[in-house]
Amino acid sequence: MQACGELLSELGYAATTTNRIAERAGVNIASLYEYFPGKDAIVAQVAERLFGRVLRRLAEGAATLRAAPPDEVIRRWVHVIYETVAGEQPLVGVLAHQVPYAAALETARASSARLLAFTERLHRHAGDLARRDISRVEMQLIVNLTSSTILQLVLDPPEGLSARQVLDELGDRLETWIR
Repeated sequence: MQACGELLSELGYAATTTNRIAERAGVNIASLYEYFPGKDAIVAQVAERLFGRVLRRLAEGAATLRAAPPDEVIRRWVHVIYETVAGEQPLVGVLAHQVPYAAALETARASSARLLAFTERLHRHAGDLARRDISRVEMQLIVNLTSSTILQLVLDPPEGLSARQVLDELGDRLETWIR
């Protein structure tokens, strides 16, 4: 998986082959095929591991926010999300723009529900930092707004605006919605 993720980030989807993956991983190509039917099966596992890694890092980042002043928590949280996704930018970019079947992967199809569940868990533990009456629809809109804005910022930043400007404004908008 690691070899495939590295190659995807370095060479892109088209140039990442099973032969290159096996070579990078230091295994015989026959051994690779014992575990995976082809490149696409490996890429699917790389995508799943990426999503799991991002969720783990977000959980770790959320834990650090407990020490933040209440009026800075949401803005800091938005920056944590951005830094987490930006840290995976090469691989996220390949999966988003080069893998032709990425949207059909189970990881991609389930990502919205997984992000919503993650956000609902955060909300349950937020105490007085968030309104208790946020509906599931509002929560879904918060997840969609935040994830799409951050993905665009990481993969296709708008001209004339800094990441900090966009993230701070997003944090401010979420603050009015959540509190």
